[in-house]
Amino acid sequence: MANETALYMKFPCVLRDKLLNGELHFPPNTRFAYEKIFTYRAVERKKEDFSPITREDFRSYFELGKKPKPRGVKRDILADPTYYGVSSFLNQKRVEQVMKFPNPNKKMASGYVYDKAGPEYTNEDHVCWWLFEDADVSGFSLIEEKNDG
Repeated sequence: MANETALYMKFPCVLRDKLLNGELHFPPNTRFAYEKIFTYRAVERKKEDFSPITREDFRSYFELGKKPKPRGVKRDILADPTYYGVSSFLNQKRVEQVMKFPNPNKKMASGYVYDKAGPEYTNEDHVCWWLFEDADVSGFSLIEEKNDG
């Protein structure tokens, strides 16, 4: 339990408190020690904004105050651990499909999900990453858009 408590203390306060209180549990196949994983992620950016990736680009739906789109199953999203993680994908085309690229308000970023920044859970090509409060995401960068003209 001491090891779990030490781990939980690394997370932002809301996730930390829910884990410590037993309100949330990571999915069974969550990995805490793993080799880095190259992923793709959509980030909010206006067309002319090419600013570097920051921790602000890696906020969970909970941190953004967003509710996920219903997928036919009614559930308590506050009890779903993935609501507190951030999504990325193993396949760039999948991000383009899910985020409806080209999108004037989003850009594609790529980089490594790694264990020193938090645990991960991969389901097919989707990676849910629960970031520690001090996670460094500077290894992610924007992918240059191809000029079609």
